[in-house]
Amino acid sequence: MAAEVKDAREEREVWSAYLVQHGLKRSEQREAILEVFLRTENHLSVEDLLQLVQKRRPDVGRTTVYRTLKLLSAAGLARELHLDGETRFERDWNREHHDHFICRACGDIFEFKSDEIEKLQEEIAERIGFAIDGHRHHIYGLCRRCQAKAAASRR
Repeated sequence: MAAEVKDAREEREVWSAYLVQHGLKRSEQREAILEVFLRTENHLSVEDLLQLVQKRRPDVGRTTVYRTLKLLSAAGLARELHLDGETRFERDWNREHHDHFICRACGDIFEFKSDEIEKLQEEIAERIGFAIDGHRHHIYGLCRRCQAKAAASRR
């Protein structure tokens, strides 16, 4: 918990420095969006975040959420995930590399880390003379719950 509090404090400092560096104003709406974003571990669409923010600040609009998420990404606090035509955002500050399993039925996203996969891709890259400078694995399929629903509907 102490590490989470420290990360959130650092994220706020990074945000403040980014706004100052780029001559952007702090606003109550941006701060509300930041606070809600920092409290979640989910992969949020603009609409997801908008719904959460509007519980506290009904005056915040979709465009403000979208623009703030773009600023958070530019500041290194959020990462955009482009998944089947939808953009989702996840916290990115001090996060370890990870990949994603994505359920095609319900849209749930499961994070995973595999040292074996990382090692294998490095070996393959070396073998073919490829210099990796980054990657994202998005593996699509059906989660356990959706597999069970599909099996039940076939009966």
